[in-house]
Amino acid sequence: MILFYAVIPPMYAPAPPVREPRQERARKTLVRILDVTERMLEERRFEEISVSAIVRAAGTSVGAFYARFRDKDALLPALYARYDEWIRERALGLESEQPWQGRNLESTVRWLVGELVELFRTRRYLLRAMTLHARLRPEKIDAETRARRENQMRFLRVALLECKHEIQHPDPERAVELAIFMAASLCREWLLFHDAPHAATTGVDESEVARELERQMLGYLCCPR
Repeated sequence: MILFYAVIPPMYAPAPPVREPRQERARKTLVRILDVTERMLEERRFEEISVSAIVRAAGTSVGAFYARFRDKDALLPALYARYDEWIRERALGLESEQPWQGRNLESTVRWLVGELVELFRTRRYLLRAMTLHARLRPEKIDAETRARRENQMRFLRVALLECKHEIQHPDPERAVELAIFMAASLCREWLLFHDAPHAATTGVDESEVARELERQMLGYLCCPR
């Protein structure tokens, strides 16, 4: 289950955090609130966004917000559900297209690193908020969510194992899981928390991170027996 934790943090859902509206007008208000928050998260961290700013941009009221959400954090599961659907569709598309077919190990690693970077770059601040949330409440992630995310991310493992004959590590399957874990961990820490001291001191940009990740993965997978 390494990939489940490494790539995209799942959202827990022990109880519905959103009060589902019954009327069409109320449903449209809910959608506007989510749309506005998602747009704000393209440029700002979740902790920098206030409820008053959200309702003002959504053309609704604070009262209407709290009629649907118990607090601002309750937005996260609803927003993440949208992102989760995007992940699902992207994974299904890649499994169908299999763009890794016919590639050698070096080319596959380059493609895979590009995919990881894109996964973490897309809705960066939403994932940042979700990562912090999941680390504080890991016990709330249910078995069904774990299994679903593991299944969605399996294409990464499948892609690398297509080049199993080039992998020199004594345990190729284990090495593939750990290689993806290490690459995803670095992507997460740098792309989501690039302004934190431990990431900022590296002095590298996104293209250099990707380039060095490729070298790291190849070096590990091709380490001598």
